Amino acid sequence: MDVTGTLRRVPVALYIATADQDAAELLTDYCRQYAAARDWQPVQTVTDTDRQAPLMERTGWVRLLALLSHGSIRGVVTYSPAMVAAPQGEYEAVRTLMRDRGAFLVTARTTTNAPPSRTPAQTARRHSLADAAAGYEGCGADGGSLR
Repeated sequence: MDVTGTLRRVPVALYIATADQDAAELLTDYCRQYAAARDWQPVQTVTDTDRQAPLMERTGWVRLLALLSHGSIRGVVTYSPAMVAAPQGEYEAVRTLMRDRGAFLVTARTTTNAPPSRTPAQTARRHSLADAAAGYEGCGADGGSLR
């Protein structure tokens, strides 16, 4: 809430780390959609071109920390953990550090391209449904009349 007591949208920064300008635009748009779906307000887009550089040596990341310190943003939306840190453990450490400062770090890409994991019962149910659908002939052999 602001001083008048009205609710404000949560201000966030979008953080992209890639040298490819076309990819940066696409990934920024994806992160913007992710933020909008949560009713967050993207107020800054920050891009670093060398994601192999240590995080604290990236000019964009240092700028994000300044935005957090000044209260301009409350969180950071990035596309994937690899934008922030190569090993997953390092990404989690950065998330924890930000949480300890009262901020948040999230990734818009929440899953890999791997198929979703299913229990054996779910897999069996899907096969049953697929088998039943394979034998389905519509509303009838005459093109759909209901008798």
